[in-house]
Amino acid sequence: MRRADVQYGLGVDKYEKIGKLTNIKRKVWMRTSVVKLLTILLIGVLLGRVNLLLNQSDSRGIAPMGIAYLMAVATKENKRDILIAAIGIAIGYLTINNMLTDGYAYLMAVAIITIYYVFIASNNTRKKELIGFIIILSSFFIYGITVNKYELGVDIILCLLQTIVVMPIYYIIKYALNSFEEINTNYFFSSEEIVSIGIFLCLLVSGIGNINFMDYSIRNIFALILVLTIAYVGGAAYGSMIGVLMGIMLGVASSDMMYSVAFFGVGGLTVGIFKDTGKIFSILSGIIIYFALALYSNAVTLKLGIEVLVSCFLFLCIPKPVYKSIEIEINPQKKKTHFGEVQLNAIKEEFTFKLQGLTSVLLSVAKCLGDNNDNENLLIKSKGSALVENLADRSCSNCENKPLCWERDFHQTFNSFQMLIKSYEEGCLAIPIDLEKKCVKNFTLLRSTEGVVNNYNVSETIKERLAEGKNVLSTHISNITTTLEMLLNDFKREVNIDTELERLIKRVLNKNSIYYNNIFCYIDKNGRAKIRISMNNYDGAEYYEKKIVSLLSNGIKMNLCIEEDGCNIDIKTNERIITIEEKPKYHMVSYGAMESKDGEFQTGDNYSFGKTTNGSYITILSDGMGSGPEAGEESKATVDLVEKLMEAGFDEDITVNTVNSIMGMRFAQDEKYATLDLNKIDLYNGDAIFVKIGAAPSFIKRGSDIKSVNSKNLPLGLVDEVDVEIIKYNLKPGDILINVSDGILDISKLNNGKVSWLEEYLKNINADPRELSEKILEKAKKISKGTLNDDMTVVVSKVYLDS
Repeated sequence: MRRADVQYGLGVDKYEKIGKLTNIKRKVWMRTSVVKLLTILLIGVLLGRVNLLLNQSDSRGIAPMGIAYLMAVATKENKRDILIAAIGIAIGYLTINNMLTDGYAYLMAVAIITIYYVFIASNNTRKKELIGFIIILSSFFIYGITVNKYELGVDIILCLLQTIVVMPIYYIIKYALNSFEEINTNYFFSSEEIVSIGIFLCLLVSGIGNINFMDYSIRNIFALILVLTIAYVGGAAYGSMIGVLMGIMLGVASSDMMYSVAFFGVGGLTVGIFKDTGKIFSILSGIIIYFALALYSNAVTLKLGIEVLVSCFLFLCIPKPVYKSIEIEINPQKKKTHFGEVQLNAIKEEFTFKLQGLTSVLLSVAKCLGDNNDNENLLIKSKGSALVENLADRSCSNCENKPLCWERDFHQTFNSFQMLIKSYEEGCLAIPIDLEKKCVKNFTLLRSTEGVVNNYNVSETIKERLAEGKNVLSTHISNITTTLEMLLNDFKREVNIDTELERLIKRVLNKNSIYYNNIFCYIDKNGRAKIRISMNNYDGAEYYEKKIVSLLSNGIKMNLCIEEDGCNIDIKTNERIITIEEKPKYHMVSYGAMESKDGEFQTGDNYSFGKTTNGSYITILSDGMGSGPEAGEESKATVDLVEKLMEAGFDEDITVNTVNSIMGMRFAQDEKYATLDLNKIDLYNGDAIFVKIGAAPSFIKRGSDIKSVNSKNLPLGLVDEVDVEIIKYNLKPGDILINVSDGILDISKLNNGKVSWLEEYLKNINADPRELSEKILEKAKKISKGTLNDDMTVVVSKVYLDS
């Protein structure tokens, strides 16, 4: 019954959570619906206010935009939206009724169309459109005959004109509304859709009408802001387009089309041309053009100048994200890049989610292994009882006095057995007096006591070793989990796709008739350009590799080179994939010299050096504990792991702690260890990082100046987590790095921990890496008088300025 209550309670909690979530979703939906309806209403009002003058001498015009908008909204088959749009359009028509020739005819047409679409219309779109046009024709025909008293022929012509004007506007607005639904999707707008959206926005601005603030036209200010924004985002082509459209719309409404087209068209064109100079310079160029026009035109007044300045100021106040969102929609290349980044981030998140699941599992395993739920007090009690029971089974099971001892005198016999076991554990085995008097198997009892206690102690020792092993394994699994979490953070760092660089590269390759299959350009986390080109693998492709680098370097004005191991062939597609990067400022040359300990044929030291794919140069030196093959295996495993992790792009802290965890599990059984001496040099700026884990000091030679680099850390495998100390130094061309194993420095015991003999030796010698490494090794052997008590290794690296 209690279980049922608990489950019932859980069900209620879940129901409450679901109810809260549903309420939140309902509130969000209601808020979104209200915003949508208000938008439909506002658009209806603005489009209903658009008045088109048929000629300059006429003060009254026509307003087909509202009816066209209502029919376009009706195609969405949402009755609520149709009603709201109709209300907005009716309000718009009422506000300009005195400026229309047949104002009430529009209201009548709106009412009839609304009734038809809401209550009568079928799902056949073509039929609905046809009936809608018939309603417009009939409304104007009836209104002309009954109210305006037109002659039949005149009335037919006028109502036909009104209907014909609505038709193209309806299709443009419908096209624009359909296009708006594709915003924030991966749909790429065509030129026609962009133009229809531009016309729709111009109509909305035109619907503001003659509303003024302190005698300044609100319509002109918003119109210029729209033109400047589209021009700045889309360039000269879009700026000219929106400027001309805006000029036409406002010109028709104000009976001064030529001036409006010139005014807005020139503004859009100028700002679009100078868009790459930034917002301020683009606006300044537009203002200068307008002042130049003022000198040649009497139409430019102080009032218009103030409107221009206000528009420019408001344009500068628009936040950058707004421009970016508009640019993504109207620029196909930007949209492609944007959604490419979105998809890339989605893949990253999916990978991260799965890897987080793995880390969670590892943490659970580590916790399970590390938990010790045994109660120590119970263990002590059970230990005594178990020993007594085992001893009694072994000694008393076949004794004829068993009923007397274990039934009549149970407590006394049990206590006596405990005292017997205790005496053996204390090293003085003796049978208690009361037990000695009544026991007939004293000798057997003594021998059995020895056997039972010894067996128990062996069993406990094995259990303790297993527990220690579980704790060690739990600790190292936790460390690996921490490393994975750090790896995830590094993986999620943003990598920016560079579409502009991709465009330039394609232009260079196309110009030189070099065929390619695909190009991918991005900026890595260090801010450097990376270019990946795939091309068919054919005879002569190797020639193109060198030619491509030369052409691209000249074409984009950037020193480039093929990445280390940056030319590969995809076996499946038979494509040659070339990875090109910015050429580093420096390059390095390294050389190593080694000598094994006396009596050993294999050294216990290992080293490696070379350039990584991320533009760094690393040197690794490791000294295994002792000497010979076993020490060599330890150091080799360390060097290999560090090399792979650094090559993969992991930072020093992740690398060191990952290797430490793995080496800790590898060395735990035999209590071995290995040192690590790691140098990482950025070949683009000379910044060097030194990491020393139990390693001997290194030296930097700059002319006759010698700098010692040292750090006090225990070797790998001795601690659960390494507190990595990173030493930084900036290198210059000509600097020499010297890394040595402790066998080099420990040969002289006369220094008493003061200045190393190697520091003094380096001050007065100059040579290339190979010669210097060999000379240091020979000098060390000479100082030790030919006796090598430990393995000796020297790795010398020199920095050169790349040509």
